[in-house]
Amino acid sequence: MADRELFEGFALQAVDQKGRVAIPADLRAAAERNSDIRQIVVGLHPFDPCLSAHDLSWSKEKYERLDRKEQQAADRGEDADPRAKRRAFGQVEKAPFDDSGRFVIPPFFRMKAGIQKWALFYGSGETFDIWAPERLMGDPDADPTLREICEYLCQAKGVTL
Repeated sequence: MADRELFEGFALQAVDQKGRVAIPADLRAAAERNSDIRQIVVGLHPFDPCLSAHDLSWSKEKYERLDRKEQQAADRGEDADPRAKRRAFGQVEKAPFDDSGRFVIPPFFRMKAGIQKWALFYGSGETFDIWAPERLMGDPDADPTLREICEYLCQAKGVTL
């Protein structure tokens, strides 16, 4: 983990009708440093009504961590969560991106997250989140600072939700 680049920062990006959007430069640079392949892995966030994405090398680390958890549970005589790997690796899609970071948000996940014309990217360390600004601003349980950042970015870009 020490040699991995973390995903930090935030940006509001336009999404076209086909679901194409550009990963913000700082997040794209981290993904490119972490993996030799220009591809991200996209899935639903485990807790929030948004998407979670990461580079391909994080998938390997995630698998090793789940394996260790399973082994630790077995060592304690407990059952591991039989669905953990299914959620982590079956409920995702890979999305290649070009030199400028443009990729197509997988349609199922775009629909589930409610992403339409705009996407808010937000770094979360090993991963980054992709929010529908409308959903974020309408979520009374959302982090107030995240909502404030979204509101600021919308105003700065003249975006009315």
